[in-house]
Amino acid sequence: MNRYLLLASTLVVLAIEACKSNHETAEETVVQPKTPIDSLTALIEKNPENAVYLAERASMYLDERKFKEALEDIDKAWLLDSNHIRVQLIRGDVYYVLNRTRASRDSWLKCVEQDPNNEVCRMRLAELYLAVKDLEAAMEHLKVVLEKNKTNANAHFMMGVVIRDLYGDTDRALLSIQRAIEIKEDYVDALDMMGVLLTAKGDPLAIKYLQNALDYSPNRHDLIYKLGYAYMRFGKFNEAMDMFTKATMINPKDEDSYFNMGFIHVETKNYSIAREYFDKAVKANPESFKAYYGRGYTNEMLGNAKAAIEDYTHALTLNPEYTPAAESLKRFGRY
Repeated sequence: MNRYLLLASTLVVLAIEACKSNHETAEETVVQPKTPIDSLTALIEKNPENAVYLAERASMYLDERKFKEALEDIDKAWLLDSNHIRVQLIRGDVYYVLNRTRASRDSWLKCVEQDPNNEVCRMRLAELYLAVKDLEAAMEHLKVVLEKNKTNANAHFMMGVVIRDLYGDTDRALLSIQRAIEIKEDYVDALDMMGVLLTAKGDPLAIKYLQNALDYSPNRHDLIYKLGYAYMRFGKFNEAMDMFTKATMINPKDEDSYFNMGFIHVETKNYSIAREYFDKAVKANPESFKAYYGRGYTNEMLGNAKAAIEDYTHALTLNPEYTPAAESLKRFGRY
């Protein structure tokens, strides 16, 4: 019996050792998964003359903000095959990010010359021309895109921006931007623009668009501020205060939100509270002539002439052309 027990024990030990050995071997042979860049690098090593592989790796480097590597790859790709559409597109992207817009333009123009129906290259050109304020050129490319694809939400949105800036035609611009939203209901930039334009037109529908934009991007400070401004513009002071307060929680240096909260309290004749908000605006930005003027006005309303004169004077020092401060000082015989 003892002999059998010894044999059994020996077999167990051997089994354990075998398991350990197999496990160690497996650990030694584990290969770390390759990243997409690693995979492309392996392909490039086998095919060093493949321009598309180099261009694609340049695009990946660009996404990772490795600009030097991206530039090296796309320049090599361009030398190997400058007539390949993919190389042209990515070269434009790389040089655009590097703010070398002439090279970007030339790359994308070469792309549309070879393939007039290439929607991506035309959209890139439209964006570039819009950025450099060549609005007529931007419109020409957008027209071609929309003739071929009426469901391109980005093209409709950009066309709205071009119409607004080129012709000053807000109504036509709104139609284009609305079309973009109909195609893509979560298009935050389009919802944002609709809200801003409608606010400027005095249309309370602006609130709805800005609320929708904020639903999709709830932590965007600029959207919170714009919604607050729209509420204020249309007399919804409680809602405006909520938005401006939230904006200052995200950005304690938001002088405009503090100023507007001060303005709301001036409108309701709560001058002491208004002065506190104008004071916060001054502290957020000591160079804000409007904040000094607002605080000066509340000091005047509260009967503190000396403080009012000091604030009005400081506002005028910061901006000698600011008429409201000059007129206020005239009332005190100080201008």
